[in-house]
Amino acid sequence: MDTCEALGGDTPRNTSIAAHSKPTYTSPQHDHENGELLGEEEFYTPLVAAIVWLVDARLGRLVTLLMALGFYLAGATKNFLCLPRPPSPVVPLERCNDWALPSHHAVLSVNVPWYIWFYTYLHSSNMSSSVLFVLFFLTVLWSFSVMFSRMYLGVHSPADIVVGGILGCLLLAGWLHWDLYIDWYVVSSAGSSLVILTVVMVLLYIHPDPNPTTYVFAETVCMAGVASGFVLGRAHSGPGIVVALMESRHSYGSNISLFGCGLVRVFTGLVFLVMLKMAAAFLCKKVLYFMCQLVGLEPVCEKRKSVVTSEKIHYSTSFVVLDHDVAGEDNTHDNKTVLNLDIPVKFLAYLSMGFAAVNLVPAIFHMLNI
Repeated sequence: MDTCEALGGDTPRNTSIAAHSKPTYTSPQHDHENGELLGEEEFYTPLVAAIVWLVDARLGRLVTLLMALGFYLAGATKNFLCLPRPPSPVVPLERCNDWALPSHHAVLSVNVPWYIWFYTYLHSSNMSSSVLFVLFFLTVLWSFSVMFSRMYLGVHSPADIVVGGILGCLLLAGWLHWDLYIDWYVVSSAGSSLVILTVVMVLLYIHPDPNPTTYVFAETVCMAGVASGFVLGRAHSGPGIVVALMESRHSYGSNISLFGCGLVRVFTGLVFLVMLKMAAAFLCKKVLYFMCQLVGLEPVCEKRKSVVTSEKIHYSTSFVVLDHDVAGEDNTHDNKTVLNLDIPVKFLAYLSMGFAAVNLVPAIFHMLNI
């Protein structure tokens, strides 16, 4: 048995899990359109927004930066190794057109819930032991359910999950040691924005992006854009503006009014972010398109997609790590250099979202007195 077969082949554990799969169990763990809720952007966006606007603004910032690091580490490792997924998923997976090891879901399901729990445990001295126990139970349930579902659905082998979990634990251990220092640097240093943006650009430049391409790099760019926006937004926030609702609860007469104000905040903020993202993407595309034409480049804006099909991403006896017979991106057109604007537009649009989440939206809450 070669390495690819051992890691991505039809292992006894995957076969055993698939043999016991039933539609009753499969449906709650996989939504054909949106994927697993606890591991997708549709879940993390309102979660982080709610933490920043309602619970603890610093916790929201640190969770976002940790997610960006975890996403980068998983994506870079995945694109560097280019190892296959298991051959027989329980559910047809049109979206699984990227490589397998390590699992992004496993890395994030270790980083995010466990960091939230450790942060709460270390910084919430007035929280009762019963509340901490409930939070611990939910953390275990969240982390375990996401990782198990990836094996149950057959999209990852046990090796993918274990390696992702180990990387997540290592990153979490380091982050728990340095998180407050990094946040202090972002808040206090005048040149922190430029330094961190430079680091982000360098990391994205050296991020592996094999041919044929997958959408992993584009997703990493989006997450890097959000994290960069959080850094810029916090570094340029006025004093007394970035305050979570729970940190100023003394100004509300009852828990009911506090809950209602929280719902208004989340709804208003998310609507604003969605509209801002669409407007920023449109404007950035137009501006970059005009600038490219001025310097003689041929600009296009084609959504980054996986050239590797799901048949090639899942293991088979004819699997080749890098199938260079598959056509990659064509960067020439009529003897002109073609520049795809999709990646920079994504970065700037998500950067705008991150900036607004910690700067503009809290300012709107302040003006509306909510």
